[in-house]
Amino acid sequence: MAGTPSDDEAIGARPGLADAIRQALRTLGLVTRERPALIAAVAGLSLVAALLPPAALYMSKLVIDGVVSAMQDGTEVSRNQALFWVVIESAILAALLAVRRFQVFAKAQLHAELGFVVSGLILERADRLSLRQIEDADIQQKLILAKQFAASRPYSLVNRIFDAAQHGLTLVSLLILLAVYAPWLVLLVVLGGLPVFIGNLRFSGDAYRFYTGRTPQMRERNYLESLVTNEASARERLHYGYGEAVRDRFGDLFRTLHGDDRSLQLRQASIGSGLSLAGSAVFLGGKLWIVAVTIAGAFTLGQMTMLVGLLKQGQAGVTNLLSAFTGGVEDVLYVTNLYALLDLPDAPEGRGLKSGPAPGEGLVFDGVSFTYPGSDRPALDDVSFSLPPGTRLGLVGANGSGKTTLVKLATGLYAPDAGEVRLDGLALQDWDRAALRHRIGVLFQPHVNYKLSLRDNVEAGSGFATVAGERLERAIEAGLAAELVTSLPGGLDTRLSKRFLDGIELSGGQWQRLAMARAHINDEADILIMDEPTAAMDPAAEADFMQRDLGGRSLVLISHRLANIRTADRIVMLDKGRVVECGAHEALIAEGGAYARLFATQAEPYRST
Repeated sequence: MAGTPSDDEAIGARPGLADAIRQALRTLGLVTRERPALIAAVAGLSLVAALLPPAALYMSKLVIDGVVSAMQDGTEVSRNQALFWVVIESAILAALLAVRRFQVFAKAQLHAELGFVVSGLILERADRLSLRQIEDADIQQKLILAKQFAASRPYSLVNRIFDAAQHGLTLVSLLILLAVYAPWLVLLVVLGGLPVFIGNLRFSGDAYRFYTGRTPQMRERNYLESLVTNEASARERLHYGYGEAVRDRFGDLFRTLHGDDRSLQLRQASIGSGLSLAGSAVFLGGKLWIVAVTIAGAFTLGQMTMLVGLLKQGQAGVTNLLSAFTGGVEDVLYVTNLYALLDLPDAPEGRGLKSGPAPGEGLVFDGVSFTYPGSDRPALDDVSFSLPPGTRLGLVGANGSGKTTLVKLATGLYAPDAGEVRLDGLALQDWDRAALRHRIGVLFQPHVNYKLSLRDNVEAGSGFATVAGERLERAIEAGLAAELVTSLPGGLDTRLSKRFLDGIELSGGQWQRLAMARAHINDEADILIMDEPTAAMDPAAEADFMQRDLGGRSLVLISHRLANIRTADRIVMLDKGRVVECGAHEALIAEGGAYARLFATQAEPYRST
């Protein structure tokens, strides 16, 4: 059936008891470490809530027996005694009501706090992963599952721990009372609670395997939804008129997923109903016996009332206790995904050095090869070139030739599989990340359009640290964005993107100017890497950018427009991950090779006929 995961698609199997206990204690320890006072409050309230119901049942026995006694002998002492037990019973029930209300409040706080703690751990872990890890499909799956259940499942697991302790303590108290008057009813209590437990145990892992196994379909459904509601796709959707087709696909996915969901829930409801009826039959048999022996004179009316209550609450206690266990097992399955993410290793930190042994060497690629996981063709294959201080290097090649991969290696985001990328004679993996960021300014392709303020879009290049006014102005000027800033109603504090009520939407070229300003925000950077910096700019802005003085910085310029790089000191041409030509523009034209042919092709439309 479509949408139903196979065994291979199932994300996880039922954990063993030891693993379930370990993960449960780990989660409890997590929140205990972060919020000890809140845990203590929930534990104290759970303890009181566990003991008050048995006490209330015993008080009900005393009240009824006291009333019967007062009716029989008519003395004031008996009447006062009966009224006294009523007051005590009322006090216990009032206390139970208050404790349960405060328990709901405390658990709501625990839910919110634990959700915040877990979300913070997920963000911290994601922030410490390498680019290669982030781009791994399996880790992306872990991130999605962890974020989906960040607040609900860890809290649910901790809550079930408290529920199990509370129900267990209540059950023990009830069974002690029951054993005093009718020991054999203890066995009936256990038997009556087992049917529902068996049903919960039967289905405890099914829902987990079902819902996590169809995560790809859920992601597709969410994406189809965004195609109709997202402003980024609105122009093409309206022009090409594919809205109805997308809605049809969305509906087909919903019907498939909902149909499978309905089948699962129908099986659970059918089997669960039968098992619940079996438990009710056990309770009814026990109640009939209690009433019969009471009529025969074995129990007082108060004892009968208490025993019926003990039997009913005892069965519920067994069911609740065992359900907390089976539900905890299912929660552990989800929480295991969280810890699978949190237990991932950090990105390698290297030696954390802040300078290299050869300051005048600049950036060097020495026999560098790199292959993406799962690919059988290297993205870069034995690439070598150097970028001495103050040098302009042009990088050209067809789509898929390895240019963007080279940028990731040049910024230390990837480590080469073979060869070495060095800055000032030190391999990039041995540099301190902050020190490396200060040395290299980069415009990535595609760049990020931050749906924040204009100031944030520029200061993102400094890690969102506040930048002094003069330095910020220089970066904006270098990015050709000064006119844009003055044209906006809120200047630097203008909120960008129409998804906000007060937001302003920018054109592609305007977003690109902000990305260029972001790359220039760090005054200390002596190397600039620009990946298609003028792709969305008009010809005048493009010409202005190409004529800018870099102030002695080295430049790696990637562009499909060869006219932009003809003034570079050296041009490297890539093809299928390999350097096929390298040299100055004039020398490459004279050679008449691939670069010369490509340049002639681009220049042809501009030649007069």
